[in-house]
Formats: sequence, C-alpha cells, structure tokens
Amino acid sequence: MFKQSKKIIFLTLILVFFFSIYTRAETQIEFWTINLSPQYDQYFQDKIAEFEAENPDLKIKWEDISFSSIQQQLRQKISEGNPPQVVNLSPQLMSALVYEDLLYPVSNFEKNYKSEYFVNLWESNNYDGKIYAFPWYVSSRIMAYNKEIFKIAGLDPDDFPKSQKEFFETAHRIKAESGVYAFMPQLQIHEEFIKAGLNIFELNNDKPQVAFNNDQAVEIVAEYQKLARESVIPADSLNSSFNIALDRYLKNELAVLITAPQFLKEIEAESDYLKDMTALAVPPAGEGELINASLMNLVIPKAAENKSEAADFAAFITGAEAQQEFAKITGLLPSAKGAVNVDFFADTDQLENEDISLNDQARYLMAKELENMADMTLIIENSSALTRAMNEQFARAFSDKITAQEAVDFMEQRFLEILD
Repeated sequence: MFKQSKKIIFLTLILVFFFSIYTRAETQIEFWTINLSPQYDQYFQDKIAEFEAENPDLKIKWEDISFSSIQQQLRQKISEGNPPQVVNLSPQLMSALVYEDLLYPVSNFEKNYKSEYFVNLWESNNYDGKIYAFPWYVSSRIMAYNKEIFKIAGLDPDDFPKSQKEFFETAHRIKAESGVYAFMPQLQIHEEFIKAGLNIFELNNDKPQVAFNNDQAVEIVAEYQKLARESVIPADSLNSSFNIALDRYLKNELAVLITAPQFLKEIEAESDYLKDMTALAVPPAGEGELINASLMNLVIPKAAENKSEAADFAAFITGAEAQQEFAKITGLLPSAKGAVNVDFFADTDQLENEDISLNDQARYLMAKELENMADMTLIIENSSALTRAMNEQFARAFSDKITAQEAVDFMEQRFLEILD
C-alpha cells in the first residue's frame, strides 16, 4: 500500500512538472504591425524565432494589419477584453488612446528601458510625465540643394545654414540674387512652434490649456508671411503637392528641395549634371534645437495580459541589434542609440566617395542628427482636428488675409472650442 502511494505521488509530480512546462510554453504574446507583410516576413520570422529560442516559455503570434484599420480593430479587441499585447502604432494613432487611458505607460516598468533610446524620441511619447510607447523606427526629411544656385547668389555651397534663422536669411538672399524660389515649405504650424521651443499645451488638473499664444509664435507666422509676400517661397506652397516642388527643383526653379530620402533617386535619374550639382544637408534646427521626424512605436494596451513579458518582447524588437538589422533592409532610421554605432550609419569616410548615392549620403547625415530628432505629433484628444484648425488660420495669414497676431489668436480660440 505504501509503495503504491509513493508511485501515485511520483506520477502526480511528473504530471505536474510536464503540465507546468506545457503551460509556460503556451504563454502567448500577440504582436501586431502595420503594413510590413509580406515584404519583411523573413525578418520578423527570424527575430521571433530568435526571441522564442531565448524565451522558451513564450510564443509570439504575429499579425500584420493595415494602417487604415488597425486602430478600429484594436479598439474592438480592447472592448472585448482580449487585446494584443504588443501593437505597432504611430503617435497620431496613439494620441486618442492615451487620452482615454487605454494604453499602459511603459515608464511604469521597473526596467530602465529609457537608456536604450535617443532621449527626444523616447520623450515623443510623453503625456503628463509618463511614457506610453517604445520608440521603434524613424524617418525624416533631408534638404537637397543646388550648389550652382547658391554660388550665383554669392553663397558658399559648403556652408549650409545650421539654424532656422540663418536658413530664412539665406532664402531671402537666394531670391534677391538669383531670382529663383528658395524653397517650398511642407509644414504643420504647430511643428514650427515646437521646433522653436514652444509648448502647444500644458495640463492643468488634467485639462489641456493653450500655451503657444505669445510673441515668439507671432514672429514665426509673420516670418512666413514675409517669405510669401516677397515671393521667396511660392504662393502655392501650402496647397501644392510634393511633386510640384520636385518638378521645380528638377527644372532649376527651386534652390532647396525638402524631401524624404527615397525621392533622391529622382534627382539622380534626371541628369548627371543635376546629381553633381546637388548637395545634402540636415534640416536646420529651430531655437528648441529639434528636428522634426516621423516615428513608429510599439505600445502595450492597458487591458493586455502578460505586460512584463510583452515589454521584454517590445524591447527586443526595438533593441539596438534588431533595429540595426531592420534599418539595413528598409533604409529607415533606428531609435536605439546602439544601432548607429556601425559602419552602415557611421562610416562618414564614405562621403568622400564620388560614387556614393544621394540616398546613402542622406542616411549618414541623418543618423548623426538622431539625438536632435523628435516626433511632434500632439499626444492629446482630437489632435488631428486641433492641428488642422491651427493650419487653417496659418494659411489665412500666409495669404495675407489676416495678421500674424490675429492668426495666433484665432488658433487659440479654435483650440479651446475643440477641446471644450
């Protein structure tokens, strides 16, 4: 009888052991990305296999969702109480979810994830002192400029302006001396305010209060008014597509093209002359020493299970090694500091190579500026409506229908109406 009891206990312990292993193996992390399949299937399959090998008690279920439907699908899953644990969202898609308290602050975890990322990109996901996402991949614009037009205007083409103020002064000189439009701004006015170091809003007892109505904001609007009034920039700048700006640059009717790096191949394809006459520079920083960038993030829904394990996976995918590999196959920029300490980004000696493509030149230049890049999306309820209202009033001032002061006053009025 005693031997039989020992046998039963032994068998029970074995069953408990194997059941515990099975249970751990079935802990699943559901991971959603946006528009990255099928082009990057192999990359994600490899990284998931690597993570699972290092964490045998976890299984990753990956699903790729379209940009247009991911927020709706995520809200549906949250309402059902079964959201994915790790979700790829842009700050724009995040903003309402953060305001509605549907995302978990990743700064609440005990691990110091912050130290892995460029600080301004980490802080781009800040709302009321908490960080709501792991920054992932980054894109930004580059300034392509015609060295011949700079020379005609009496400017040194090797000395591109470093500040916004210097850039505007250069723009006026280009127009005056060459007769060519200096540049075509593709701007959101709230981003211009942020680059200048202004806050758009501040929280007072959890209620947003307008913070941008001051003399500095008025000066920014007035400067763009002056650029338009003196035809330094085209009057159709605000409502023309990028293709119009590109066409003008290709025809030598625009001195500086503000462009995403992938469009630089259009310049190279136009003619050898234009390629040779084109130099690149990073966008000049405003008084706040920030450069605008578009950021993609990984977030954890507040209602998700296994948050700690989800954070480990999100940190793995956005870590330096994984981001370095992703950057090489996509041409995008990483948010992890350690990812740029490789020749792919840091080999600036290559810039002396005449055969280097404009796209590669852009990558080297922009990687050096990652510490100054920030996504300037407003993390606030109705962010799209708020920025649209500000742009509408800026456009009225740009076309000289209202003064710069009136534009900023109307921006504040509309801001408050939308928030009310």
